[in-house]
Amino acid sequence: MLTMGRAMAITGMAASLGVTASAGLARADDRPLIWLPAKTSATSYSATLGVRLPIEYQPKVGIDLGMDTNKGGGVVDTPVKFWTSMKMGEIERPAYEMNRDISINLDGNAGSAAVSISSQVKAIASATFDIERDSAYTVHYDGPTQEWTGLDASQSLRFSRTGTGTAFILQASATDNFKTAGAHRA
Repeated sequence: MLTMGRAMAITGMAASLGVTASAGLARADDRPLIWLPAKTSATSYSATLGVRLPIEYQPKVGIDLGMDTNKGGGVVDTPVKFWTSMKMGEIERPAYEMNRDISINLDGNAGSAAVSISSQVKAIASATFDIERDSAYTVHYDGPTQEWTGLDASQSLRFSRTGTGTAFILQASATDNFKTAGAHRA
C-alpha cells in the first residue's frame, strides 16, 4: 500500500522532473508541462499534473489529484493516481504508420496498479483498401492482496474502402485472465 511518505516522495520527483524539463530541455512549442484542472461535479474537482519530456521515447509522468466532498462537508475523499507512459516505437511513412506505447498507472490510495502495452498499425494495402490493427494488453496488480490479479487483452482489425468509408471490422477481447471473452464483427 502506498504510504503518505512514498506519495510525497513520488510527487516531489514528478515536480523536480517538471522543473528540470522547463529549465531548458524543451523548445517553446513542445509544451512540456501538463496541467488539466476540472470540476467533475458540484462537490468534486480534479487536476492532472505532469511533464512531457522532449527526448527519444517521449516519456510522460504525472499525478491525478482529486477532491470529492459530500454536501454536508463531513467526508472528504482525495483520490491520488500516479501515471507514466512512453512511446516504445513509432514509424511514419506515406503508406504505413506504427505506434507502440507502454503505460503504468498506480492508485495511490489502494496501492493497486496496471501496466498496459498498446500497439496500432495503419497501412495502405492497395489503391482501394486500407488496413488498421489495434491491440492492447493490460496486467493488473491488487495492492490489498499484493497479487497480480488479471490480464485484459483486446484486438481489432479494420478493413476500409478508400473514398466510400465502407469498413469491415473484427474485434476480440478477453478480461479477467480470459474468464470473459468475446468476439464480433461490424
